[in-house]
Amino acid sequence: MTYRDYPRGLQRMLVCAFAVIIVSTDCWAGGVHNATIQKKQSAGGGVARGSVRYLAASKAFEIEIPPKNVKVRVQASDVDHITLLKQPDQLAPAVAAVKRGQFSAAIATLKKIKDDYDMFGPDLIAARYLAVAYLGMNQTAEAVRMCEDVLRSNPKATDDGEFAGVYWDALLKEKMHGKLLRILDDAIQTGAREVAAVALVKRGDIYMAKRETKKALLDGYLRTVLMFQDVKSIQPEALYKAVKAHEALNENNYAEKWRKRLLSSYGTSEYAKKLN
Repeated sequence: MTYRDYPRGLQRMLVCAFAVIIVSTDCWAGGVHNATIQKKQSAGGGVARGSVRYLAASKAFEIEIPPKNVKVRVQASDVDHITLLKQPDQLAPAVAAVKRGQFSAAIATLKKIKDDYDMFGPDLIAARYLAVAYLGMNQTAEAVRMCEDVLRSNPKATDDGEFAGVYWDALLKEKMHGKLLRILDDAIQTGAREVAAVALVKRGDIYMAKRETKKALLDGYLRTVLMFQDVKSIQPEALYKAVKAHEALNENNYAEKWRKRLLSSYGTSEYAKKLN
């Protein structure tokens, strides 16, 4: 359903739910995309659909609504979610290339998608796999720089556990342990469960890098295995790393326990395959 499908009175109400722009001199980041924006209920609610661009300086979205091309603006902080009518065609092939280890072949495409879709959602997916590509080529400083560029424009990016995980991996590989521990402690205390679970595993990785294997188990991997069983996406990694940590401590009975759980519950995961 588009703006023109609503009764005239409701059209006026929808426009009033947003701030009308008469003249815009703001610069924008990325491209213009057909999308639907849903405002948060705390910001008055309302839905608008049309041609949308992100105004970086104002941290707001400008929406041009057909048929009269009325322009309205909504602050990014008031957006509940954005739904694109069409995802970027080249995103899936670029992600597939990274997964195959063809890192350099995917970088230019991922950079373009990250820039063109700034604040629209695909930018975070592109940034995540761009960081994976940089890490795959041992360009860890570039991975950190790129992730922190994303965070400067979108401080909420680490609410996405998968983006957060690869950013934290980059910090770990750059041996920025102090900074990373501060970030992880905050994520564990205040983040959503998915983010907190990822943060616990990364905290375990820091302790493993410091050869503090027992702390890695108790304060990282086992806490994730036992306290975040509902976060299925992180369980295979936590179980695998718990197995390896127990083996390093010659605690083979415990290692076998978690090995069996990994193989029985997550047998198709990449971490289960590493055990074979």
